[in-house]
Amino acid sequence: MKDILFIRPGDDSSAIQVAAWGQAVRQMAGSLQTDDLCGAQATRSNVDKKLSADFRHLFWFGHGTTTALIAKGQALVDAQNISNVRGGVVVAIACYAAVTLGRSAKSGSNPVAFLGFDDELGFPANAPLPMMFAVTRGLSCLFQQRHDVKYAADQLRTQFDRARMEYKQNGAKYGLSRSDARTAWLFAKSNRYSVRTHGDTQAVL
Repeated sequence: MKDILFIRPGDDSSAIQVAAWGQAVRQMAGSLQTDDLCGAQATRSNVDKKLSADFRHLFWFGHGTTTALIAKGQALVDAQNISNVRGGVVVAIACYAAVTLGRSAKSGSNPVAFLGFDDELGFPANAPLPMMFAVTRGLSCLFQQRHDVKYAADQLRTQFDRARMEYKQNGAKYGLSRSDARTAWLFAKSNRYSVRTHGDTQAVL
């Protein structure tokens, strides 16, 4: 059994940004065995094949709806195949997926835990760096200290608070007007309150 499947479709400009965050997170994996479906490789058939190869965890960086993780309008992960994540954790850096899809995670089932967002995951396209740091630093505890899902969710919230203050105090440094900086820190604030977990929040990688 392999450890983590990363899926990073990069199917539009915002998904390309988020895919880069996923690559940064993958580099933290250390001794954990990982595989990666990126760009054109991220198709439903490839996802189904990979999940049938017994991955314990799934990390998604891209678009989402309440019921699916999607690329080019097609569901790549949904209720039909998420149960192929073998007793581990699903992390979805995507909009809305915690609303319904994430509720499939239950202790003793497949998957056992879900970490994601129940609203839009927003960031300013021309100044994504503070939001990227919020995500990568927030998730780093899953790898570097082997903390659990609950702790990672709390770290994401803390890091989005830091991103909010960074945009608020230093927006001009990122080339943002006062109005754009306000939009950016409101994105960070919304992201902070949209972090949700389901299932066994004491699960670890």
